[in-house]
Amino acid sequence: MNIADRLIRVPYVWKTLHRTGLLKIRERRDYERLLKAKREIDERLARKRASGEKVNVLFICHRPALWANLRPVYEELKKDPLFRVRILAVPQRNKVKGRGWFHDRFESEGAEKFWTGEDCVRGYDEKTGRWLDVRTLEPDYVFYQQPYNIARPDCLLSSEVSRYAKVLYLTYYILFGIDARTEQDTPVDFMRDLSFYFAQNEEDRRYMEGRLAIGGPNICRIRVTGHPRLENMGQRPAGECALWRRPGSFRILWTPRWNTREGNCHFFSYREPLVRWCGSHENTEMIFRPHPQAFREWRSTGEMTEEQEKALREEFSGECLHLDESADFYPQMFSSDVLVADNSSMIVDYYYTGKPIIYCTADGKNDGFEEMLMPGLYRLNTWEEVDRQLDELREGKDPLRDVRAECARRYREANGDDSTRKICDIIRADALGSAAD
Repeated sequence: MNIADRLIRVPYVWKTLHRTGLLKIRERRDYERLLKAKREIDERLARKRASGEKVNVLFICHRPALWANLRPVYEELKKDPLFRVRILAVPQRNKVKGRGWFHDRFESEGAEKFWTGEDCVRGYDEKTGRWLDVRTLEPDYVFYQQPYNIARPDCLLSSEVSRYAKVLYLTYYILFGIDARTEQDTPVDFMRDLSFYFAQNEEDRRYMEGRLAIGGPNICRIRVTGHPRLENMGQRPAGECALWRRPGSFRILWTPRWNTREGNCHFFSYREPLVRWCGSHENTEMIFRPHPQAFREWRSTGEMTEEQEKALREEFSGECLHLDESADFYPQMFSSDVLVADNSSMIVDYYYTGKPIIYCTADGKNDGFEEMLMPGLYRLNTWEEVDRQLDELREGKDPLRDVRAECARRYREANGDDSTRKICDIIRADALGSAAD
C-alpha cells in the first residue's frame, strides 16, 4: 500500500476528506466493485448448490482473547455439512512510537499456536515475510475479528477480500451504549465493504444504518441477532482459576482501559493505591488483566518504558498480585469477588456472575455506559471512594445485589437470545439463495 492509501485509512483523515467531498469518486468506484463481486459470488454459490460442493467460511483471526465472540458461530457452522469452516491465523500491525501505523512490522499474538488442532492455516511466513494468497483458500464468506484495516497488510484489507468473498462482521465487544468510541470502533473504510452486519440490538442497527450512509452507497444488510458472547452466560460453570493462590481469599479482578487519550483510563492513577490496598488487607488477592493492546499502546506513547513494564510484570507475579494475559477470561470472572473496571465491555459479561462491579468514572467522563445496566454499578469518581467501597464489599455489604440481577434480566430480554442460531441461519439462507434482502 502506498502512503496515500494508508493515510486515507486513518479515521480522522478519512472523516476530513469525506466532509469536504473528496471521496465521492472513490465511494462510487467502491460500490461498483462490491456490486460486481456480489454478482460473481452469488453465481458461484449457485454453482455449488447445483453440484453439492461445500460452501467455504473463513475466520481471519489474530487475537485469541477475542475468540469468545465468534467461537459459538464457528462451532455451529462446523456441524453443518453445507459448510467447510477454516481459520486463517495472522499477525497484526501495531502502532510504533514515532511512526504510528506507517510501517510494515507485524507481530503475532499467539494465534498460530492457539488455533492448533483446528482446521487452521498460517497466513504469514515470518522467515520470508510473505503472506498467503487468501484466494487459494477459495472463501465464500469471511469473518474478521476486528474492523481495523489500518492494522493489516494489503492482501487482507476488506476492500481486497470483498472482491472474491462476502465479508461478515460481528462486533468484538459487547455494545453498552453509543458514544465517541462507537465511531472509532466502526471505521467506515471497513464497514462499507460488508455484505452482512450482525447487530446486537435495535440501537446498534439504527446506529449502523447511519454509519453506513455516510460512507456512500453499499450492499451491507444489517440483521439484528443479539451477541453470541452473552448466550447462556448465567449457566456458565463457575470453575476455578489457577492464578489464585489463597483459598477463601477476597479476590479482585482489575481490568482498566488500554489508552488514556479519551480521559477515562484509571490505570496510572489507581495502580499504586490498589496495590497498597491489597497489601494492607489480609488474605486478599488481585488479578490485573490488561487489554491485549495495553502495553504496546503505553510503550508507543512513552507512558511506560520496557523497564517499567518488566517491573510491573515482576510486581504482579507474587502471592497476592497476579498478571493474566490468557485467552479465556471467564474462569477469572466467575471465581473473583469483585470487578474494578472503567469503560470496558467486559462489565456486561461480569453482570452475569451476579457479583459487584466498581465502575471508575474518572469524574464523570465514562458516562457513555449502557443506561439499562448503569443502576447496578458502584459508580465512583475518586480513589477514596473506591477504597471505602472495597472495604464494604470485603465485609459482605453489597446493597446493589438485587438491582444488578434485575438489570441483567432486563438487558437479556432487550438484546434477545439464540443469537448463534440466528447468525448461522442468515449465512445458510444466503448460501442457499433464499435470503431476503
